[in-house]
Amino acid sequence: MSNTTPRRRTRSASRLEIEESLGRKPLAEPSPDVEPKSQPTQPNASESPGVRSPPATETSTSDMEAAQERYRKFFTRSISGLVMILVFAIILYSSHFLVSLFVVVLQVVVFKEIIALRYIEAKEKKLWGFRTLHWYFLLCSFIYVYSNVFIDKFSKVIPAPLVDIMVQYQLATPFVLYVAGAIFFILTLRKNKLRYQFGQLTWTLMTLLVVVGQSHTVILNIFKGLFWFLLPCSCIICNDIMAYFVGFAFGRKFVNKRLTKLSPNKTWEGFIGALILTVIWAFFFSQFLAQYDWFVCPRTPYDSVAEGFLGGDLNCARDSIFNPKIYELPTVVTSVLSLLGSSRTTVTLLPVQLHSIVFGLFASLVAPFGGFFASAMKRAFKIKDFDNLFPGHGGVTDRMDCQLIMGLFTYVYRATFVGGFVAVGLMGANYTVEQIFQHVQRLSADDQRRLFGLLNQTLSQA
Repeated sequence: MSNTTPRRRTRSASRLEIEESLGRKPLAEPSPDVEPKSQPTQPNASESPGVRSPPATETSTSDMEAAQERYRKFFTRSISGLVMILVFAIILYSSHFLVSLFVVVLQVVVFKEIIALRYIEAKEKKLWGFRTLHWYFLLCSFIYVYSNVFIDKFSKVIPAPLVDIMVQYQLATPFVLYVAGAIFFILTLRKNKLRYQFGQLTWTLMTLLVVVGQSHTVILNIFKGLFWFLLPCSCIICNDIMAYFVGFAFGRKFVNKRLTKLSPNKTWEGFIGALILTVIWAFFFSQFLAQYDWFVCPRTPYDSVAEGFLGGDLNCARDSIFNPKIYELPTVVTSVLSLLGSSRTTVTLLPVQLHSIVFGLFASLVAPFGGFFASAMKRAFKIKDFDNLFPGHGGVTDRMDCQLIMGLFTYVYRATFVGGFVAVGLMGANYTVEQIFQHVQRLSADDQRRLFGLLNQTLSQA
């Protein structure tokens, strides 16, 4: 009994204290062993019973640290972004061939970052030759896509018999390599890992299609004039920067809802603000680029690297879209201008400025889905960035996720609505007179005479 009585008293006292703290009237008088409270304690409306809120000083300190971290990331991202733009401008001012070589290097780095996502998993499964097979198929795709350019570019320094062999087996070489890679893949199959290994093969082929296939169209754009490379790239860069700055300043102040679950930091304010500013940028930046032949004039992959090197002079017959043209203003616009006291009925613009509006819209509305695709991929593999090459930006893939689809769009749009491309499929040729002439030179004397006769006959009938 001596052990149970104090325990009962303690329980009774605890119950009475709880009732008093909740403002209730005690049902029974407290035991003489327990001192009654002078006044019941009222709970705080902002707190739940039994939960202690953190002190105000701790909350303010954490908010201050979060703000400092936010501005630190902002500063780091801005500085590294300016450095990337500076390096990009230097490469852009070198030559068309070096710019295209820069794109090839980016292809390799993007490919490396994407295949690295599944390397750890493959290593755990102890699959020999996983990385080797990836790089082997990349080599096969490069030989198929760029062998023609390589042969014509260096035909003057390669012995003529070797050039003839390379030209003759230009298609057969990547085909044989591809078949050998397929055989190698089949020989490495393991009975208990078939599903996983075929998943890896699909991963390889899709990566090649997304990276090499789309990037090759970027190179075709470059040799049609740096304008068709710089304008789309600048639209993506402008949209990315403006979305970041507008979202940083006004994010969730007007629309308190995430733009997409895949990228929780993206806001509606940043998306809409970047759309407007990117279209304005494309309209006026296209006019600026059209002033210079260095950006407008096309080149061929077979020109000497030294030609036009470091911003050298380029002369060409300008396409009509780069020449000013007078447009009649719509009736609605002239009516508004008349109310404002203006009698203007026409406006002088470059046709390419109207095309640039489409580029700005695509860069703002469609290309960001390339970024969403990359964000979903990172979430799937539970990583923040593809790499840490650029402080505050991640890896090359983090910067190129929207550029790939933008380059493909530029190629298709120019071939469809502007003209000038001789397109034969996605990986097809973009034949020029210079390229055809170099192939004609490799024909025998009899074949050259026959070709000359056919051309003569065709021209006489024209």
